[in-house]
Amino acid sequence: MTAVTTPRTFVTSVTAVEDVHPRLRRITFSGGDLESFCPLGPDTFLYLLLPPAGCTELTIDRSFTWDSYREMPESLRPTGAYYSVRSWRPETHELDILVVLHQPPGSASSWAARARVGDHVALWGPREAFRPPLETTTFLLVADETGLPAAAAIVESLAPDQRAVVVAEVARLQDRPSLVERDGVGVHWVCRDSADIAAITRRVVDRVREVAPCSGNAYAWGGGESRTMTAVRRLLRRELGWPQESVALLPYWRHADTPDDPEER
Repeated sequence: MTAVTTPRTFVTSVTAVEDVHPRLRRITFSGGDLESFCPLGPDTFLYLLLPPAGCTELTIDRSFTWDSYREMPESLRPTGAYYSVRSWRPETHELDILVVLHQPPGSASSWAARARVGDHVALWGPREAFRPPLETTTFLLVADETGLPAAAAIVESLAPDQRAVVVAEVARLQDRPSLVERDGVGVHWVCRDSADIAAITRRVVDRVREVAPCSGNAYAWGGGESRTMTAVRRLLRRELGWPQESVALLPYWRHADTPDDPEER
């Protein structure tokens, strides 16, 4: 099957819900338009489109576009958020995402906390940002819980002779998700505890500074809070001299105390 390169809307439904731990829920979608879905790469992500606030049914179908969204009455506009595809099983057309159940909850996190088998949703995409040069031999992956599903998929996609350094930020060490353990992959955990966003960012940047490989044939990918991703980008580009084409750090979400920064784009 040829990968879809133009984003479109896939209408599907929930077929399984599993709590990985109290703050992380795996939701499986299957059926409907997913019969024609194909991921683009290991960090494939989709926008999860959900019923509007106060509604239990989708107000859109496969014809949905963001142009049509802008023309819809606000009361009918779907809510949602971007999520990485953690697993795709083409033989059964099943797709898994991992949703962080956080406080205060956003619209997608609130929906995920009460998601049930049979719930109808739509998925808009796919999109990707992981585009390493062909000569890449070493990867630096930096992520919090929102980016770790993609980081795990990237590690699983590496060739036997490729190496990776993962800097993984989590709330508590006991909530660490599983990552592939293999020769050539080193994982460095950064625990938030009760630190504020500025302190967390410093912890992540300091750890990246300690373990980052020399740029050479290395490629950095990241997904997480926007202030942290911006700070890691500045470290790699300005302090360590990594070329622009070797750095892809994505602001997956924004803390309430994080100001807008054009460098994060």
